[in-house]
Amino acid sequence: MQFSIIVPVFNEAPLIQRFLAHLRERAPGAEIIVADGGSTDGTAELAADLCDQLVQIQRSRARQMNAGANAAQG
Repeated sequence: MQFSIIVPVFNEAPLIQRFLAHLRERAPGAEIIVADGGSTDGTAELAADLCDQLVQIQRSRARQMNAGANAAQG
């Protein structure tokens, strides 16, 4: 069984790389989906190589979570 972890973000550049690396370490087999709500600080670019999927959507936690769930395989 594959698990998907959806991470809704908005302007998290100072923390996103460290957080995603830690998450990958703790859940090595999980699919990690970052749902960016239109960050203006480079969060999406920093997260792109550290997640399995990057979904960009209008900022709204509910919309971000739903978009991530729709993209998830697990």
